[in-house]
Amino acid sequence: MSFARILLRPLYLLTGWVFSLWARPTVQPEVPAELLANCDAAVCYVLESGGLADMLALEQECRRHGLPSPSEPLEFAGISESSRTVVLRRRRGLLVQRPSRAGSTRLRRLVDAGVRQREQLLVFIPVAIYWGRSPDKERSWFKLLFSENWEVGGRTRKLLATVLHGRNTLLRFSDTLALDKIVQAETDKSVAWRKVSRILRVHFRQRRTATLGPDLSHRRTLANVVLRDPQVQKIIEAEAGDDPVALEKARKKARYYVEEIAAHISYPAIRILERFLAWLWNKIYDGIVLSHVERLQKIAEEKEVVYVPCHRSHIDYLLLGFTVYHQGLTIPHVAAGINLNMPVIGPILRRGGAFFLRRSFKGNRLYAAVFNAYLHQILVRGHSIEYFVEGGRSRTGRLLTPKGGMLAMTVHSYMQDPKREVVFAPVYFGYEKLIEGDAFIQELSGAEKKKESLFGLIRSMRALRENFGKVYVNVGEPIAVEPLLDEHNPNWREEAKQSEERPLWMNEVVDKLGARIMTGINSAAAVTPISLLATALLSTPKQSMGERELERQLKLSMDLLGRFHYSDSVTLPDWSPAEIIEHGVKLGVISRTRHALGDVIRMEEREAVLMTYFRNNVQHLFAIPASIACCFIQGRRLAHSELQRLVRLIYPFMKKELTLQWDIEDIDEVTTMAINALIDLEILKRDADGSTLVRPTAGSGKAFQLLMLGHSMVPMLQRFYLVIALLVRNGSGHLTRAALESLCQQSAQRLAMIYGLHSPDFFDRALFRDFIAQLRLQDVLRRNEEGRLEFDEDITRIGEDARLVLGEEIRHSILSLTFSDATDNS
Repeated sequence: MSFARILLRPLYLLTGWVFSLWARPTVQPEVPAELLANCDAAVCYVLESGGLADMLALEQECRRHGLPSPSEPLEFAGISESSRTVVLRRRRGLLVQRPSRAGSTRLRRLVDAGVRQREQLLVFIPVAIYWGRSPDKERSWFKLLFSENWEVGGRTRKLLATVLHGRNTLLRFSDTLALDKIVQAETDKSVAWRKVSRILRVHFRQRRTATLGPDLSHRRTLANVVLRDPQVQKIIEAEAGDDPVALEKARKKARYYVEEIAAHISYPAIRILERFLAWLWNKIYDGIVLSHVERLQKIAEEKEVVYVPCHRSHIDYLLLGFTVYHQGLTIPHVAAGINLNMPVIGPILRRGGAFFLRRSFKGNRLYAAVFNAYLHQILVRGHSIEYFVEGGRSRTGRLLTPKGGMLAMTVHSYMQDPKREVVFAPVYFGYEKLIEGDAFIQELSGAEKKKESLFGLIRSMRALRENFGKVYVNVGEPIAVEPLLDEHNPNWREEAKQSEERPLWMNEVVDKLGARIMTGINSAAAVTPISLLATALLSTPKQSMGERELERQLKLSMDLLGRFHYSDSVTLPDWSPAEIIEHGVKLGVISRTRHALGDVIRMEEREAVLMTYFRNNVQHLFAIPASIACCFIQGRRLAHSELQRLVRLIYPFMKKELTLQWDIEDIDEVTTMAINALIDLEILKRDADGSTLVRPTAGSGKAFQLLMLGHSMVPMLQRFYLVIALLVRNGSGHLTRAALESLCQQSAQRLAMIYGLHSPDFFDRALFRDFIAQLRLQDVLRRNEEGRLEFDEDITRIGEDARLVLGEEIRHSILSLTFSDATDNS
């Protein structure tokens, strides 16, 4: 160690101690020592721009996580370096610092030594440090001074950034880069050094893009680019004709549309929002549980990410942005409905990354062209985007049919400029209670949807007094759009260069992409304690069960999901049944009644109605086993082949309603897997010859468990039978689709009133609409020239299978009800 180093060491340590009192970087990954697990190589850290603050931050975190100190000497291949840190982009000058064009001399010496001898190993660990994470904007002097951007700042700027953003700093250790694997058989030292330097530069550029987002143009500059778009100009000229006044009016209208649509990301606003949301989550939630977020880190560096979450609540907008921000990734531009562009709230959301769109573009070519051009500019500049393909929030807890509008615009934009690959990231939100829960139930019961307003938001603040449990955020498997395009048309790149119009075959790509996104969301489902309680208790007539029986049913549900494996991305709670029950009591969704023979757990009617939402969140995971269990409600024995036939019969309707992932060709095999899982759990068994399934003895605990599992699918089969019965009663060629939907909804509503089916979604018109559409796809129903529905006598045989699962009382009530409806409508 040199004499100067000995003298400066105490000062360095003192500076580090003072620095640690203020600067507390967020470190990713959380356990960076795992990067060096089973690694015997010498370690060298690589910083992008260096400086004392970066060195102190790195020193602090290396010491905290048990990593080699960056300031200690490095011995490698016969050379000795005073520290194990390389700075890639140095600055030179005492007072006025400028970027140095010469590369790192230490890096050159290390590479030369690595080429000269191949025995000792060396690994580089790139370390990215961002003091504040705002992308730079033109003319934004505040951000140029105080936050991280795309330029290498000097001493003054770094000092101000350290002071202002010491606690808003991200320090990310990347995966190790082995020197021997980079240079391989290269013998030319200069070539090897340039290769290593280039790889490190590209790595830091990709990491900076993923963390900060790309360089941003000023909002006015972006607006001008959108207005110069050829398609926008073409429509402006078409609307104005030769009239100069009309031309100017059309241009002003187009600019107004841009201002209405465009986000205006503001880093100070994001910092304020981040602080507010951190307080809010701690106030109303017990925590945010993240799963599979590492998938985002893998794709964000090299690809354009489009986040496509399910839409459960207005909280979704804020929750995903907050999650992404805390993962060290850039805030996405979020597509929000124009209804949220209300006073006060709209400008805040806009500065947090929201861009607004109208519910319909129909009849407004100019607005559609402006929006398309704006979306295209966001994509080609490398910004991540977030939108909800369902279009609106689900009121039932099930996924909605995907809307193709935004998907089509995204895919077409990529086809026009396929420089950076677009990848869709499905995201599943799992709530345990919803702020909008009461409003959803009212809307399903027939009340009009209330328009969002500032006063409505203020009223909803009363919910802050409640405890909403945990929130689960699961990231599904990313979906690349390029393979889908190649599959449908290998020549799409050449065709896109020749024409800017959307090709007709692209509609098939969008439909398939939408379906894959929705199944991807469901495949990443988070099974919450509340959804398990809802599934169990809503299967009972009065939403109550003995505590011991409930514990056994909860254990059965978790064991079943473990054996009947829906997806590797599904997450289960690591809780005991007793802990799940206590959690439900704590949140107020269930209550315990003491009794000498054993406590009883029950749901109040209001809570039972709300809990149907959370049962529906995970119903797709139980659908096939529960359908099998359904078949044993009225009978004790059933052939394996007959079970497969029955599941095959209803599967197209289950697949549509619950967004199931399997194709009809695979459903027999899936049914067999589910049967085997039920046999493993001893709630089904095979007879002596193995071809027939037998349920447990009536009155036994196992028979009760099978019955409760089957009851979760009964409402769907009741709707199935109701539609068939109404068609048969009214006769072929008598009802229009709209009339049948209305009859179904009214009949189901009356059944719910009579039998206490605690689920307003039981008579949700959208479910009947989808069911009828599926009957038409199956060619069971046809529409004649007068628009009325026709069918063959085969439809009566479909309804006969309902006898296996529906009790006589319910079937009689449905038939009586449909007869009355047919008489009244004749």
